[in-house]
Amino acid sequence: MNRPVLHALKQFSFPCRVLLASAICLTPSVSLAADTTAHQIDDLTRQWLQTEQQTTRLITRWQEEKPLAEQRLELLRAEKEQLTNMLERRDQKGDEVDQKREELLQQQSELEAEQAGTEALISALAARLDAFKPMLPPPLQSTWDSAAGEDSSNQLRLQLARLSSLKEFNERVTLHSMRLTPDEATDSVLVRQVYLGASQAWFSSADGTYTGTGSVEDGQWVWRFRDDIDSDAVLRAIAVAEKQVPAAIVPLPFTSVSAKGAVQP
Repeated sequence: MNRPVLHALKQFSFPCRVLLASAICLTPSVSLAADTTAHQIDDLTRQWLQTEQQTTRLITRWQEEKPLAEQRLELLRAEKEQLTNMLERRDQKGDEVDQKREELLQQQSELEAEQAGTEALISALAARLDAFKPMLPPPLQSTWDSAAGEDSSNQLRLQLARLSSLKEFNERVTLHSMRLTPDEATDSVLVRQVYLGASQAWFSSADGTYTGTGSVEDGQWVWRFRDDIDSDAVLRAIAVAEKQVPAAIVPLPFTSVSAKGAVQP
C-alpha cells in the first residue's frame, strides 16, 4: 500500500480504517481512484487541522482575556461614575480629576478595541467555515444549519459547535437516507447511504436497482449514480454498521474524480 493511502488511513478511527483498508486491498482495479481520493482526504484533513489550531488559539485567548476585560471595564465604569458625581457636587473641576478621567476613558477605549479585535477573529473563522461547508456531506451540512438557527447570537459558541460536529462525523461511519434523482429521470428514488468519515460515501436503493457514490469534487459534495458498484456490498456494509449482521470486511470501491454524471439531491 502506498504512503499517501497509509497517511489517509491514520486520520480515521479503527473501524473506519479497517473498512477503508479492506476496500483498498480487495479492489485493486480502483487503486488509482484510491490514490486520488487519499489526496483529497489529506487536503480536507489538513484544512480541518489548521482550522482547529486557529480555533484553539482563539478559545484560549478569549477565555483568558474576556473575564478580565469585563471585570476591568466594570471597575472603570464605576470609577468614572464616582468621579463624575464628585465633579457635580464640587461645582469645579480639578486638573487631577480631569487627568484621571481621561486616563480611564483611554483605558476603556483600549479594552473595547481589544474586544473588537477578538470579534474580528471569530468572524474570520466563521467565514472560513462557511466556505468549507459546500464540501461537507449533506447530513453534516444540515447539522451546521441547525446549529446556526439555534445559537446565532453567540458566534464563538456556534463555530465551536460546527467544528465539534465535523470532528465527530469524520471519526465514525455514518448512515443516512435521502432521495436522489437518477440521470435522465424525472422521479427521485429513496436510497440508503453509508459515509466513511466526511469525504467518501456509497449509496444503494433498497432493491439494489440504483447504486452510486458521494465525494468532494471541485470544492463541493456531489453524488454519482454508477452501474459498476455491487449493491449487495453497499447494503451489507449498512447492515454491518447497524449491527444487524456480524462484523465483516466489506470491499467497496473509491470514487474516481474523473467519473461523469454528478447528481445533486
